[in-house]
Amino acid sequence: MKLGILESITFVGTLAVAIPMVYAGGSLYLSGEPIGLLFVGLGVLLVVAEHVLTTPQDLPFVAVEKIAGGVLPDPEESESNDEE
Repeated sequence: MKLGILESITFVGTLAVAIPMVYAGGSLYLSGEPIGLLFVGLGVLLVVAEHVLTTPQDLPFVAVEKIAGGVLPDPEESESNDEE
């Protein structure tokens, strides 16, 4: 899956929040506190939700990608057609 620049920046921001949360949760759990599993689960949920959910801010990008995909040919497909 290719990520554009905006998606990459958003993903890095999500990881900047999720990684410390998972690390702290793991440390808590290993020290005997079961609440640490909650933090680990929330950190994983943040990363998964960022990839799966479409927010209202994402809708214009999705629309442009669909329109551009219908009008412009895929560069990889055009290269394979040129080789044949």
